[in-house]
Amino acid sequence: MLLELFNKPVGFFLLAMAIILITPLLSERLRLPGIIGIIIGGMLIGPHGFGLMQAGDRIEFLATIGLVYLMFSAGLEVDINQFLRVRGRAAVFGIITFLLPQLMGMGLGYILGLDFLGMILLGSAFASHTLIAFPILTKFGVTRNEAVAVTTGATVLTDIGAFIVLAVVLGARTGGISLGYFVQLIILLALFALAIVFGLPRLGKFVFQRISGRAVEFQFVIVTLFVSAFVAELIGVHEVVGAFLAGLAINATLPRHSPVTGHVLFIGESFFIPVFLLYSGLITDPLTFLKSPQTIVVAIGVTIVAYVSKFIAAWLTAKIYKYTQSEFWTVYGLSHAQAAVTIPTLVIGLETGLFDSTLFNAAILMILLTSITSPLIVQRFAPDLKTAEPDEEVLPLFGRILVPVADSKQSEGLISLAGLLANSSKGKVLAVSVARDMGIEKDRDSSFTLHKDLLGRVTEMLNDPETEIELIPRLASSHAQGILQTAHERNASLILMGWRGKRTLRESVLGSVLDEVIWGSDTPVMVGKIPLPLNGMQRIVFVIPPKTVPPVILQRMLDANLTLAKALNVPLEIIADKAYLQIAEALLVAAETDHPVKIEALQDQLKAENLERESVSSFIILPGFGSRKRVADTLGRIPEQLAHSFDGNLAILHFDR
Repeated sequence: MLLELFNKPVGFFLLAMAIILITPLLSERLRLPGIIGIIIGGMLIGPHGFGLMQAGDRIEFLATIGLVYLMFSAGLEVDINQFLRVRGRAAVFGIITFLLPQLMGMGLGYILGLDFLGMILLGSAFASHTLIAFPILTKFGVTRNEAVAVTTGATVLTDIGAFIVLAVVLGARTGGISLGYFVQLIILLALFALAIVFGLPRLGKFVFQRISGRAVEFQFVIVTLFVSAFVAELIGVHEVVGAFLAGLAINATLPRHSPVTGHVLFIGESFFIPVFLLYSGLITDPLTFLKSPQTIVVAIGVTIVAYVSKFIAAWLTAKIYKYTQSEFWTVYGLSHAQAAVTIPTLVIGLETGLFDSTLFNAAILMILLTSITSPLIVQRFAPDLKTAEPDEEVLPLFGRILVPVADSKQSEGLISLAGLLANSSKGKVLAVSVARDMGIEKDRDSSFTLHKDLLGRVTEMLNDPETEIELIPRLASSHAQGILQTAHERNASLILMGWRGKRTLRESVLGSVLDEVIWGSDTPVMVGKIPLPLNGMQRIVFVIPPKTVPPVILQRMLDANLTLAKALNVPLEIIADKAYLQIAEALLVAAETDHPVKIEALQDQLKAENLERESVSSFIILPGFGSRKRVADTLGRIPEQLAHSFDGNLAILHFDR
């Protein structure tokens, strides 16, 4: 009776979710990765365990979606900028740690009697690696150690290499092994990759400039993901290749902490990917090790290849670049774990008949072992690592961002920007709504209730559970005083305000909240006009007119704009007066940033009509420093003219000292 209920939709879903919820918690209590618990949970409830769930069409359908999600997330996690920073050494290690396991895996396949395509696919299962232990390095603050960066960068090469091998093997199995077919497959794959990696980001920016709303953006990303996977199947490669390329493309399209990406990954990581891991456990027979001595022998061979090949690759790289013993063991600990790419490779190999169940079961055991030993080794040696430069420190400017909320529609862009900046700096958003205290109890209560309701919509506007946000209703004699007092009391690091461009910075306008806050605050103020979605931005343009900021402030300005560019995942373009060029270049060299930055001279006197030619996909930042008179003398009416005529996003970053 119970078994029949578990085969019905409600019972099936209940059982799957219970395993997905409980087993990772138990696994993590033993200081093991959560994926271990889910796979073992699948073994226990599967046909080779208690028989509560069968590996039928229903779970196979969901697991396929999970596989697509898994490969999509693998592409999203590739840090291209970090790879470019250490690309030379990462390429050397990537080639060694790919080719050596590939060749040793092919040798094992030959011993096991696999055909040629099976040998190649088995080798690719060992060639990649999964950075399961990377969160440990983040905890110890050593992620910018060169050896760690090289290992992380090599992941790009090993993952892409493994997927190329997978695509070629599956294509050859479908179309037969012939030179003509290989040439056709490689050409189609190259054109497909170019279209996805270079064309999709442009399409994404175009779409995001013209649509708004998290639901529509979410749906666009999902459609993009599955169109890429579908087209990959059309050209004769597996859908995971398209999913991985889609991940790379979306990685280059959206901000790093975009709520849209978070929502897409949340669905995958909370359900579909765990279902795929559960399915991997369902089709694994743990009792085969007791029934068949051959499986034990194969498991020993697979495990030896996994550990030894990665050990030799890490040892050779450590010798070449003279890494310390702790760096060598950390590199080895990071690079020998097999999971993200290996599991789908094994499942595909089993489904296509290239691998038998004995090899599959043995390899799953190897994955479990490497996923256990990888965190243990990194945990032991990571504390001894030295880093030439500390991990990126939290930029104090974006640590506590105060956003005055006056109108939900006008505030949406500000709240989104504040959320991205706060997430990039591990900071917090302080949303304040100020109600004027008129001294009349009835009016005070009514106004206070209205502003509390307005604040209640801020969380909905942000729509990102990852962002830490505090909602602050405030009664004050004036809006400006309420903002300034809250900034002082809550120790705000930046005040982010909206601006329509109708008030001038030169003239004192009685009753202008903006004027009172800018000239009455010791806290830096960013005044922004943000009519367009931030996801559609293609660059940050930081314009530095003559004599606007002293050199001692320029460092803070550059840091702020660089952080903004990183948060939006777009290049930074600096257009500066000639007097600032050498200083800016020296500061950027000292910063050793791996983010794309371009510097050019301001050819003509700063005029609004010159900047108006900037595409609406540019986010223009102007600097402000000092008193009202100083800002007026250096910028004149440029900010107001731009705010009135420029259709794109514009902000003034003002430092009082």
